[in-house]
Amino acid sequence: MVHLNITFPEDLKRKLDYEIKREKTKRSTFIQRAVRFYLGVKTKKEKNALLKEGYLDLAMAEESRVIMEDFKYVDAESVKFIDD
Repeated sequence: MVHLNITFPEDLKRKLDYEIKREKTKRSTFIQRAVRFYLGVKTKKEKNALLKEGYLDLAMAEESRVIMEDFKYVDAESVKFIDD
């Protein structure tokens, strides 16, 4: 464990003290849990953003594949004229 010295606004400290009394826990334990929770939420949001980006890329790839399939015969016909 590492010892940290942090500064809080007075109103936030009052809210913190209220919650630690309500939960019957230590201040440091409460803050550790809060930081873990925040980092977990942040990580989840970042992963969700990456998943969304990946799914959008897959959707675009599928759309591109469909377009290529639709035009494959047109491309084949165009090649005939180039060779002539």
